[in-house]
Amino acid sequence: MTTISGFRSQLFRAANEVHELTPVQAQRLLEGAVALIRCMREQTGMEPNTDAPDVTNILLDIAASAPNRSEREIRNALLESADIIRLLTMILDSLDELESSEGP
Repeated sequence: MTTISGFRSQLFRAANEVHELTPVQAQRLLEGAVALIRCMREQTGMEPNTDAPDVTNILLDIAASAPNRSEREIRNALLESADIIRLLTMILDSLDELESSEGP
């Protein structure tokens, strides 16, 4: 299992066991997800949509206020971040396949 898929699994597991997470654990997971999402976006060359609030900023807001958020809000943020990472992984894999099929 790659590091990214392992982290994504950790996000899903945390979402399913959100009642067992401390606010600090939720905050760290979400901050890690945001860092990974931003890094993966950079690798794809994708820019965030400027017409709407960037999801990473929303996730960071939720992370910063984790002690005041409901379990549902934390769960949704964890699932959203895992889903974004899944989509970005698919994009990066597709880009890798394109590059290798084009050859030198």
